[in-house]
Amino acid sequence: MSSSHPLRSGEHLLLHASFKEWLMLLNYSAGTIQVLPGHVQEFLYHQEGAGKAQISQITAEDAEVFLQGLQAKKGPRTGRPYSKGHINKYVQALGLLSRHLRESGQAQVGFALDWHPPDARKPVWLTLDEVNRLWEATGDTVLGARDRAMLAVYYGCGLRLSEGAALELKDVWLDRSLVHVRKGKRYKERLVPLAAENRKSLEHYIQQARPELLQAHRTEALFIGANQGLPMQTQSLYVRIRQLAAKARIKKKVGTHTLRHSIATHLLHNGMKLERIKEFLGHSSLDSTQRYTHLVNERR
Repeated sequence: MSSSHPLRSGEHLLLHASFKEWLMLLNYSAGTIQVLPGHVQEFLYHQEGAGKAQISQITAEDAEVFLQGLQAKKGPRTGRPYSKGHINKYVQALGLLSRHLRESGQAQVGFALDWHPPDARKPVWLTLDEVNRLWEATGDTVLGARDRAMLAVYYGCGLRLSEGAALELKDVWLDRSLVHVRKGKRYKERLVPLAAENRKSLEHYIQQARPELLQAHRTEALFIGANQGLPMQTQSLYVRIRQLAAKARIKKKVGTHTLRHSIATHLLHNGMKLERIKEFLGHSSLDSTQRYTHLVNERR
């Protein structure tokens, strides 16, 4: 339970727990089960702040007032109002809460809440099928081995374009299945875990394919271009991912950041805690990470 919105009412504590169990019984995704109870907890915390500690005191107007308060707030990091997608997750949570209250016989309150049309711009992400098609598009060549290593870094590790371009051989710790990001955003360092398949792809590239691409040149850069054995720069890395997407016949606009959005969404969908995803991506604030919550079962 979130320490920033601690509940004191015994009724609210039981309701929060039963709501989460109810979502599990209805087979909602792990990401939804992680996120929505937290939103309900915020609502109940708001109720207690208004002197309403009993379930019988919940009214439809309370939900409206709570949402109006959210719309008036600004994200602590961005200084901008919350996105419509972010607000919609609260609309979904409160709508399901009122349904749970009715079905469990705890109350007969119903919330008629407005769904906000989503923002025009939101992160583009790939399905697991599309990610698999990217891997298949790499081919069984020296360049294909390098491209799989790129996917291991940009999808498997969720690195930013510049972070991947700055990687050197010493940053890939195969013996510990970690990637050391030394040049992260705002000069922050972090260690990113390597899943088994990603580690295998990087190991094959480093030990077999990279020496062939390197030719007579000497550089510690991880990624080597197809010609002259020179390090790949950010633009060439970005273009190569675009080329793989075209080869895989993916119609979405795909770049390295698309892969970052994709792994974040998939991790959330599989139940990884937001705090862990925040550390994985190198975000300085949960505000940035929470943008992915509305991509998981946006409206079930």
